[in-house]
Amino acid sequence: MPKPTGVLKRYKKWYYRISYKGKRIEKGGFTTAEQAYRARIEHIKKLQDQVIQPHDITVKQLIIQYLEEHEKIYNRLSTVWKNEGTCRNHIIPYLGDRKVKGLKPTDMKKFQGFCVKNKTPSVAHYTMRTLKKIFNWAMEWEIIQYNPIKGKLPPEPTTEHPTVQPEKLFKMIHELKGREKIIVSLGALAGMRIGEIFGLKWDDIDFKENTIYIRRQYSSGVLGPVKTIGSRSIIPIWDKISFMLKEWKLQSGSPEWVFKGIKDNPLRSERWRQLRWNKIKKEYCLPQDLRFHDLRHSFASILIGQGADKGDVQKLLRHKSISMTMDIYRHLQPKTLSRVFEIFNSLSGEGRGEGQALNQ
Repeated sequence: MPKPTGVLKRYKKWYYRISYKGKRIEKGGFTTAEQAYRARIEHIKKLQDQVIQPHDITVKQLIIQYLEEHEKIYNRLSTVWKNEGTCRNHIIPYLGDRKVKGLKPTDMKKFQGFCVKNKTPSVAHYTMRTLKKIFNWAMEWEIIQYNPIKGKLPPEPTTEHPTVQPEKLFKMIHELKGREKIIVSLGALAGMRIGEIFGLKWDDIDFKENTIYIRRQYSSGVLGPVKTIGSRSIIPIWDKISFMLKEWKLQSGSPEWVFKGIKDNPLRSERWRQLRWNKIKKEYCLPQDLRFHDLRHSFASILIGQGADKGDVQKLLRHKSISMTMDIYRHLQPKTLSRVFEIFNSLSGEGRGEGQALNQ
């Protein structure tokens, strides 16, 4: 049975969350998820009694309310900016002045047809998905009685992102120096996201066990939690990356951040990508559309292509799937997964001394 909306478990007790007027309300101590969910519904009803009935609310007003009371509370800043842009550029110009209560499925079908005809496939898909999410939220708060968006959304286009072949990848990492060597290695040989890399502290690294505890990210100048609950986990790292990190710790001059920026803050990933990643791509003749995130895909492609168990790779990437629950991520056992790095040993030169394959 799926977990009820708006409830979570913490320390064997259940809690519920509500976003209201830009603030997060959280109550807890319930024995079961059902108790927390019922209490949440009652709380929402009480709050609704204090709200002016939105008989004449427009789509634009609904969007503003949604962004303030939900989006900015529960999502990362980068996601908020993306959704704000979608609403501002693609929804409000077409539907902004329409009264929400007057919208019908035929209106939404017409709007979807307009998006499919006049927008790119990815924009059409994301626009309709965002609008449907806003209407679902409005239903939960009883602003509307039903979601006027019916049927299938425009299909999400599949995008093929480039990856880096093992030979070129190891050559690049072998030749890079200092900070850039470590950053690229963590992306390409540990599968870490760029925000997670720049959010690393030395306390997160266990050199004895060759593991990294990923628990925060630094993105768009904001230090915050990782992308999902499942992303917060301890992962094993290749022993040669651990060796490189030890060397870098002596050179970095920072007792706290692995990659220190201005004052007491971590290095900004946006600035590094602009100044260093673009130069690295040009120097090593990498595709210009190669994102740093594509190193993470390269990491998975190398391991799976060389015969690593897909389940192990999935755990290393901390991806959610239908067959997995969040408990799999929280109970990740790094030692049971570290065997996959034997693949890197064979690709980079088996039999070399510790750290020599990439640090000679």
